[in-house]
Amino acid sequence: MKKTLITILKVAILLAIVIWIAIVFLEFLNVKKGENPKFAVAKTVKTYEDGSNTIYYGLGYKVIKYNRACQATEFGPIFITERENPCKK
Repeated sequence: MKKTLITILKVAILLAIVIWIAIVFLEFLNVKKGENPKFAVAKTVKTYEDGSNTIYYGLGYKVIKYNRACQATEFGPIFITERENPCKK
């Protein structure tokens, strides 16, 4: 009985990880096509003198869309920060 429970738990954890990877990959493809993220859990808009930044927070990832002096999009881990000048790489 205990082995069955452990096996079910392992399968459930593995399935959750595979689903999470699929969601992050689909979000990456959406952002790459220029679309907004579909699975984002929160959205923040920061306004500046020369435009705004829209930040989408997902489960373990962040998308930053710059609409300032130039337009750019960044997709990365949750700990990425906004760049002062998104036009320079």
